[in-house]
Order: sequence, then C-alpha cells, then structure tokens
Amino acid sequence: MAKSRSTFGKMQREQEKKSRAKEKIERREARKSEEPEESTGPAPVVDQGKILLELAKIHEDLADGRLSLEDFEVRQEELRELLMIE
Repeated sequence: MAKSRSTFGKMQREQEKKSRAKEKIERREARKSEEPEESTGPAPVVDQGKILLELAKIHEDLADGRLSLEDFEVRQEELRELLMIE
C-alpha cells in the first residue's frame, strides 16, 4: 500500500507550530538576558493563596478560549517562579 502524503494544510500547520516554538524560545532567552542579577537578599513575600487562585484562573481562561496557549505558558511560568515550595 502506498504511503499517504501530507496535505498542504497539515504541513503549513506543522511549520507554524515550529515557528511559534522558536519565537517562544527567543522571547524566553531575551527576557532572561534583560533580567537583573538576582540579589542575595530575602525574596519578597507574596500571598501564596493569591498565586494559586491566579493559576486556577488562567487554567479556566485557557479552557474557555480567553487565553492563548502561548500567553498561558508565559503567565504560568511567571506565577510558578513566585510560588514558594517548602
């Protein structure tokens, strides 16, 4: 049996997906290079309950389509950095 060929639409979606992933990596690298050196002082105290509520909210926004996957991942990473794990 002959191998089925990918449709143009499928190939285009895959290319766009790779392009978005590359852009995402570039944004992360740029953001890391812009961040000032971390001080050795105490970290600011942030209400952990509020962070967890915000995480739940962005999950709901993603599920309802109000937030794109890329924006969700960026915001989720920011919130995870604020979480204190004991």
